[in-house]
Parts: sequence; structure tokens; C-alpha cells
Amino acid sequence: MGASLKPVRVVLVSPLYGGNVGSVCRAMMNMGLSDLVIAAPRDDFNTFDAVKWAYAARSIWDAHREYPTLAEAIADCHHVTGTSARDGLYRQVRCTPREWAPDFLSHAAAGPVALVMGPENNGLSNEDLALCTSLIRIPSTEAYPSLNLSHALMVCAYELYVASGAGDVAREAVPAATSEMRERMFAQWRSALLEIGFMESDKADHMMMAMRRIFSRGTLSEVDVRILLGVARQARWCATHGATPPPTNGE
Repeated sequence: MGASLKPVRVVLVSPLYGGNVGSVCRAMMNMGLSDLVIAAPRDDFNTFDAVKWAYAARSIWDAHREYPTLAEAIADCHHVTGTSARDGLYRQVRCTPREWAPDFLSHAAAGPVALVMGPENNGLSNEDLALCTSLIRIPSTEAYPSLNLSHALMVCAYELYVASGAGDVAREAVPAATSEMRERMFAQWRSALLEIGFMESDKADHMMMAMRRIFSRGTLSEVDVRILLGVARQARWCATHGATPPPTNGE
């Protein structure tokens, strides 16, 4: 059982644009997060854009909460992480989202934790950072280091999702081909390539070493080998009969 993402709170401090916040909602829903808080909301915030850009993730926007200050938004949190792309006196000790996510989730086992992001124009202030227990920075090119608010949230949310174990990708259930199956396949390909005139007999060993390298760059499954056997057999049939071969199951 993976770590729970339910205690993770996303806190946006004075966001400027409703569209960005709506996109944050979508990123949160993509990665299994649901608790959105806005701290120190602006009077001119465009709620209509937030709803429009949230689209199918509107439930996250509808359930969001607002607090007058960041301190109130995180008052019940056991651990608070801020994000910053800027350098400065209080911003030196940072880690990447990938390094941060497992430790952050370990704190989440004790109760609510918060990921805090500042306004789009200036990011978190030093006063905001003083309320954080850790700080992260998303690696990006020096030519353009600033990320859009929703993009930055997606990077962090993805790392949390993977670290929680929820993002494990199902592996192919088909068994890997045995050595005997692979050798049978190479024998068929050798015969086929000779019969269709792709290679001369005195160059066959050299060419087959190249073919082995090609087919050894990944694990071949039993299904893969059956298909390749079928291709070789049908090529040999065409070389002999000069006509469209009958269907084969690759065996």
C-alpha cells in the first residue's frame, strides 16, 4: 500500500490569474491531489477564468478554501514546503522535487502537510519562506528558469504521485522468450535473408551478429519472437514460390 496523498495541501499565495489556478486544479486532479487553499486572495482575482480553466477538475475549485494569511492557511500543518526559483539569503538550502517528495510524504503520515507556491510575478516573499520548514527548486534552463504556476505544480505533484507508489506502471504480462526460441528465430532469419538475396553466404556470420545486436537492445517476449518467426517464414515462402504466402501464426 503506497503513501496517502490525502493529507497533502496545495496552498497558492495571492495568485494573479484565474486561468492559472484553474489549470492548477487540473494538474492536481491528474496527480491525485484534492486539497486546494488560497491564502491572501486578491480582490481582483478572476473567478470566472478559474472555473473555466478548471474544466473537468471543477470539483477541486468548488471545494477550495480561502484564508486571509498564509499563517492561517497552514496553521494545522506538520510540515510546510515552499517553492522558489529565485536566489537570496534565505533561499540557499533547497532540493529538487524528486529529492524532496519521499521525505515530504513521510511527514504526511503524521497529518496535514502543505506545498506552498507564491504569486506568479514575484513568488514567495521572505516572510512567507520564514513559515516554511523546507524549500524546493525545480531545475530549469538558465535561459528561462521561470515556470508557469500550473506547470510548476504539475512537476511537484508528479513527483509526489510517483513517490507515493500510486504511479507504478503495469508491466507486460507476456513471458520473455527463452534462449531456445531466440535461436530458432535467428536460424529462420538467417535462412530468409540468404534466400531473398539480402546477404551472401560468406558475409552471413557478420550480418547475423549485427541482427543479434539489433534484437538484443530490449527484452523480446514470446509474442515478439513468434511474430519475427512468422515474418522470416513468410519471406522464405515468397522467395521460393514468388507469390503471396498463406497466413501463418508465426510457429
